[in-house]
Amino acid sequence: MNRPLIDYHIAETGNGWGIFRDGMQIAVRQDAADAIAFANFFADRETLLDQRRVRVSADAGLHRRLRRWQEAA
Repeated sequence: MNRPLIDYHIAETGNGWGIFRDGMQIAVRQDAADAIAFANFFADRETLLDQRRVRVSADAGLHRRLRRWQEAA
């Protein structure tokens, strides 16, 4: 099946930050910034290999972490 969108999602798991591609976990990173970098790298790569749109999203836990980083800056 040719899906119109490739979805990368970052979610907090029991042992770090899970990176999911279309619902299947493909990696875990201990550091939130590493998880973001990993997901963005592969999403960028997919835009070169495929004509489908690519989206990177995050769960509420990562959004809270990003807000704390922003407040600290």
